[in-house]
Amino acid sequence: MQQTETTSNTRQFLVKWGGRIAAIILWLLTSLVGLLEILFISRTSVSIYTHFDNDMWVANFIGDLAAILTAVLCLGFIIFSMEYHRKHVGQASSWTLFGWTIAIELLILILYFVV
Repeated sequence: MQQTETTSNTRQFLVKWGGRIAAIILWLLTSLVGLLEILFISRTSVSIYTHFDNDMWVANFIGDLAAILTAVLCLGFIIFSMEYHRKHVGQASSWTLFGWTIAIELLILILYFVV
């Protein structure tokens, strides 16, 4: 009887901490990919602009502006998601946010390689 209780407690402990470790790793990976995508968005905006006009000064300005705006949004989202996942770790809403984050990051990557 007591061994079953100990096994159950150990299993709950491993599931709890396994989920937390998985959430931390996923958060780190999505944060790093998000920071890398600042470069992709900057290059994509320059590429889109140069399809319409050949003025490289304006294209570089648009690329720099896109990089700054994306960096601010990305850092804000990293801070928001860190706090959100800290409060809701292991809950369905936390995993849903991970799903949306990964989906949006994949869409940005697809856009980068298509354009």
